[in-house]
Amino acid sequence: MNLRHFENTARKSFWVVHVEAWRQSELARTTYCRHHHLNRRRFERWLDHLMGKEAARKHAQSQAQLLREACPQQRQKGPRRRQRQRFGVSTDVRNRALRAFWAKHVEAMNWSGMGVREYAAAQHLSPYALRR
Repeated sequence: MNLRHFENTARKSFWVVHVEAWRQSELARTTYCRHHHLNRRRFERWLDHLMGKEAARKHAQSQAQLLREACPQQRQKGPRRRQRQRFGVSTDVRNRALRAFWAKHVEAMNWSGMGVREYAAAQHLSPYALRR
């Protein structure tokens, strides 16, 4: 990436805000990038450009030291973390969405004053599923 890329004021202001937020958040670089949907390598390039390589390295070392000091304390006092799911995705979301879908229809049916069969026919739904 050439230096003219870093001279763009819109890009620079965007990354200045993110670098400053990262410094105040006390999160690891990868964690911060994951939370804000940023490319980690691009973030590090801008970090090196804005802070300078030496300052960025010192800041990363100080954060690593703070993390090492905080970990044993968290293990002792905090409750056990929830086990990670096998695929990193909760299957409960679909179930919640399905329940919300049917709850919406039941609520609309109650407000409309229609019976189960009438409402189901009007919405092209199964009366059995609507009753459940």
